[in-house]
Amino acid sequence: MNGSSDTSQTDSTDVKGGLPGSGNSDSPQSPFSPASASSVSSSPVSASDDITLVANSAGKKVPKVIHYQPQRGTFDETTAVNGDSGSSTFRGVSSLASAATTASSSAAAAAQARVSQLQYNHNRVALDRSINTAAEFVHELRQENKTQPIHYPMTEDPDLDARLNSRDSRIAIMRQKSYSDSPEPTSTSEDSPFQILKIFFRFDPASGDVVGNLDKGALASLIDDKLSQVLRHLSSLKDRIDDTSSKVLVTGDLNSGKSAFCNALLRREVLPEDQEPCTSVFCEIIDALENDGVEEVHAVPIGSKYDIDDHRTFCKFQVSDLGELVYEAKTYSLLVIYVKDSRPPEQSLLRNGVIDIKLIDAPGLNLDSYHTTQLYSRQEEIDLVVFVVNAENHFTLSGREFISSAANDKNLIFVVVNKFDQIKNKDRCRGMIMQQLQPLSPETFKNADEFVHFVSAQNAIKPDGDPKGDPDEPDNNGDGRPDFDRLEASLRNFILEKRSLSKLLPAKTYLCKLYDDIARLAEINEKLYKDSRSAIKAQFDEVSPQYKDNVQNSVKVNEAIMKLIEDSSEKAYDYSRAHIREVIDGVGQAPLGVAFKGYSDISRFAISTQEGVINRILESVAESEDFARNNTSCAIDDIRRIGRQYLDEGSMPATKFVPEAMYSRKRDLFQRRIDTTFSFTDFVDPSLESFCKVCGVKLPSRTISAVIWAAFSKLWKTGLSGLVVMYGPHMFSTMTGIQSMSSLLPQAVTKKVLPWTVMGICIGLPIYYFYKDAPRAYQRKVVKKIKKELENEDYLSVNSLRISKEVRKVLNYPANDVSIGLNALIETSNSKRAKLIREMKKGESCTEFYGELIGRVKQQRNIVESYDLIGVD
Repeated sequence: MNGSSDTSQTDSTDVKGGLPGSGNSDSPQSPFSPASASSVSSSPVSASDDITLVANSAGKKVPKVIHYQPQRGTFDETTAVNGDSGSSTFRGVSSLASAATTASSSAAAAAQARVSQLQYNHNRVALDRSINTAAEFVHELRQENKTQPIHYPMTEDPDLDARLNSRDSRIAIMRQKSYSDSPEPTSTSEDSPFQILKIFFRFDPASGDVVGNLDKGALASLIDDKLSQVLRHLSSLKDRIDDTSSKVLVTGDLNSGKSAFCNALLRREVLPEDQEPCTSVFCEIIDALENDGVEEVHAVPIGSKYDIDDHRTFCKFQVSDLGELVYEAKTYSLLVIYVKDSRPPEQSLLRNGVIDIKLIDAPGLNLDSYHTTQLYSRQEEIDLVVFVVNAENHFTLSGREFISSAANDKNLIFVVVNKFDQIKNKDRCRGMIMQQLQPLSPETFKNADEFVHFVSAQNAIKPDGDPKGDPDEPDNNGDGRPDFDRLEASLRNFILEKRSLSKLLPAKTYLCKLYDDIARLAEINEKLYKDSRSAIKAQFDEVSPQYKDNVQNSVKVNEAIMKLIEDSSEKAYDYSRAHIREVIDGVGQAPLGVAFKGYSDISRFAISTQEGVINRILESVAESEDFARNNTSCAIDDIRRIGRQYLDEGSMPATKFVPEAMYSRKRDLFQRRIDTTFSFTDFVDPSLESFCKVCGVKLPSRTISAVIWAAFSKLWKTGLSGLVVMYGPHMFSTMTGIQSMSSLLPQAVTKKVLPWTVMGICIGLPIYYFYKDAPRAYQRKVVKKIKKELENEDYLSVNSLRISKEVRKVLNYPANDVSIGLNALIETSNSKRAKLIREMKKGESCTEFYGELIGRVKQQRNIVESYDLIGVD
């Protein structure tokens, strides 16, 4: 609106005073700059406008204000083109002098603007706090995911066909097949799936159930990546609501007319247009006032971060060079275009006098994967998305995916169906596009009158409207470009007047969805841990008695086996000691079978006799070892039988007992050896028994000798006097008788013959005795020497102990096998028990964590939901 106007056109959507504010200060601002306000003249008020004045206010000098009211009606066709000054009116909006309003209405409007600005700032600060709180929740989830992987239900998108692809699309069929092999895909919720935390898995159709086979580590890594992405988006949200400017992203498929739409908004041809895709670099259009009023292009090289105050971060070009710069995608990542807009603030979108607006023209979605990825990341920094659709192509796959991604925080998206004038069956086209849009952005579909526009951007900058001269739609009311004007008015109204919706609503929407997803994910995990607790408790109740039984059985079996080993060892010891002693005691009595061939062979006889005695003793040791082997074999069978009562056959090693291996070491041979020496004195061993036997005198039997010896011992104890009293007379009479008999012999006999005879007998008889008794005497003497030597070496105890120790040692092997098997059972049950205890403790901790998280998240969700953003505007 240029100059002054004396008329005021009213409408039900009256916006008085000014807009809610720019957000860069706490005080409300006028909707127009001071320069534009000064351009309003104070013409006299006509009589036709008296109805708009307060009583008695006509002719009075009141403060000048501008009353901005969009009105449905006739549109002016003389809008500014390429920097022209334009006409005095624009779309039925006129400026009124101070006589058009009263001082009271102006004050009320200013007060309302202040209240709106204060409420906007309050909501902005509150959303800042909520974003920080949400980031804390996400950090807690990431930490929990590292400690204990989060259970994430494998989802199949129920709206996959509606949201991401068409029914006849081959890609959609392939993606559906990637889920079809999974038995009963689990949804994250009975009502709806995740919105922000949803993870899509895309695999080749022939890959099978890859999703179902993902381990916890791989899934935890995917969840961590998703949470990291959420943190980055929260940071972008915070920067967006703190930024005083508004960024408008114009995007769409290739050749949809994005550049033409931007030119139409600027009312001049700034961006190059072509039938072939020409924009391959992001173009950010900013008012030239930000660049000291100079129109130029700042081309930012790839890898540089743009800073207008640092000339090293960009290269300067003229606006006329854009025709070549937009193709330099390999050199530049961003083209910052500063342009002038000579239109007044009430007409210009860039120079609106309220807030700074950046218009971003993005490359087409299907240009290449790199630019498409860049576009997805850039949309997180955008306040408003204007999606340009080619009316001939409708929503393509890439377009549907982009809108689905943007809908995470942007409930409202401007959809511009361009080139609509080239469609013959417009109703059918409109119906199909609206049908596609409904599942993608329900809120946009509900407010289609304001956010969905069917236009021809190419004709918007031409003063004659449709180049073919075809009439516009029935809602044009006679104007040549009413659809685009209505689009521009809606866009301006949403950005400037409904600033809370365009600037703060995306953050609120994203936070609400994020809180819903976190609460839903926490509820799923809380329920999982609660359900698993009962199952774990049942397993624990089953494993604990098994553990106790295994411990008791192990103690019982070990005691039984130890007793068996001790009994076997003791039995071998007792038998060996008794048997060897018996042989040693009897070896001197029984004949050894060594023939005495005369004194010429006395040496051989002595050696053979000695070897015979020693071998007989060694045989007794070997017999004791054989007994121990047999006893050990039986004990091994008993030990294994005891072990099989509690262990499976496979739990015990298949070891084989080799009896010959026992007592085969050199130490056993050394301890069995008996060393003795040979001497001629060993042939002399006089004894009454042997003497009588040589002389042919028969001695009383052992029983009689024992009785006599007992009687003699008894008498000896009574004393020598008793013996004299009892046997003295008898002995005296015997000696008297002998003396009487000797007196009868001749004296020569008694004095010469008898003494020599007695002396010869006394000498010859011992010699004869020693000669005849020598072989038997040697055997007796050798046995005595060996016995004495064995006693000195403690041979009996050493070998008995050696035999019993070997038995104990051998029996320890099967005993250890049984013990190892029982310990394995104990260890298995104990490890299960300990694992269940850890899982129960971990489950209790996780249940407590998720339960507390659910409460805090829902509380924050209610707080965010309570923010009144609509009432601000």
